[in-house]
Amino acid sequence: KGLNYLDQRVILNFLNRDRIIDSNKLAIDIQNGMLKEIRKKYFVKNGGVRPATFWVLVGSQMPAILIEMGYLTNPVEAKRLFNSDYQKRIARGIVKGIEEYFKKNR
Repeated sequence: KGLNYLDQRVILNFLNRDRIIDSNKLAIDIQNGMLKEIRKKYFVKNGGVRPATFWVLVGSQMPAILIEMGYLTNPVEAKRLFNSDYQKRIARGIVKGIEEYFKKNR
């Protein structure tokens, strides 16, 4: 609690150093899978993959990522997020990304 932001980042990076590269690879593969699947029907921007460490992921024993699907404050994205076809495309894209990650990293 008493650590400043920079000290927190240093500690998190140290604790997660072995997982950061694998997590980034996983995130890239999942993002690519999602974009390919969603773009078959919808226009979406590529928000990129941004490496970051989060307390919630500290200590994970495997690659770990957080997926941001859109913003409820954006009217177009909010409508899509509640659309079952869009949700299925997201899910299929995540699965394809995970499969691709395992193909590359056995």
